[in-house]
Amino acid sequence: MCTARGLNYYLMINYMKKVFFFIAFAVLSFSGVAQISPITFGPVVGFNQTSLSTDVNAYKQSAQAGLQGGLFARLTLKKLIIQPEAFIGLKRGEIDFSYEPTGSTTIQKVDATQELKLTTLDVPVMVGYQLLDIPLVKIRANAGPVASIVLNKDVTISKNELADTQIPTEDLIELKDQAAYSFQAGLGVDVWKLTLDARYNFGISYIDESKSIRNNLFTINLGFKIL
Repeated sequence: MCTARGLNYYLMINYMKKVFFFIAFAVLSFSGVAQISPITFGPVVGFNQTSLSTDVNAYKQSAQAGLQGGLFARLTLKKLIIQPEAFIGLKRGEIDFSYEPTGSTTIQKVDATQELKLTTLDVPVMVGYQLLDIPLVKIRANAGPVASIVLNKDVTISKNELADTQIPTEDLIELKDQAAYSFQAGLGVDVWKLTLDARYNFGISYIDESKSIRNNLFTINLGFKIL
């Protein structure tokens, strides 16, 4: 029987196959007509600011900061840039809500907060365009899909006026084990061997079992080009 984690790895393998064939196709298509710059790669560290989105009126979202780090590789074909990446990221967010306590006939509404924590393996594939290319300084715009595999998840009640056991089950958030997908877009600046990227990540798939919450991120990453 296939477990949720096993399904995640299967989806990631399929995703990476598509990434490989996409890059191979791009190289074969453009190598005959474009001067290929040396491949660049290196480590990246950064932070993210989570902005959860939901269509549930009872939920009010609070942004939280997280960290991420990983590797990037970049292939430049004239002004076209193909940049696959791999990050381990910690994402945090809060949901404030009101609920009617289980078994209570006197208390109408109680306020509480659920804190969401996700550790994920994120694999973005960015396609960009070189906007400016002068000695030591380059500016580029890029966008692309992101697949996120859940490595660890945690939901805790950080604030509650009553006992946590009085929260109805339907008001509790349960994070999914399945991979989530999103779309990133932003700008990047290269100065010498340093590369700085600012992006916004639009959540496409839901991160919870009730299909009510999407994870949006603002990220800033600083990388160092080994080559």
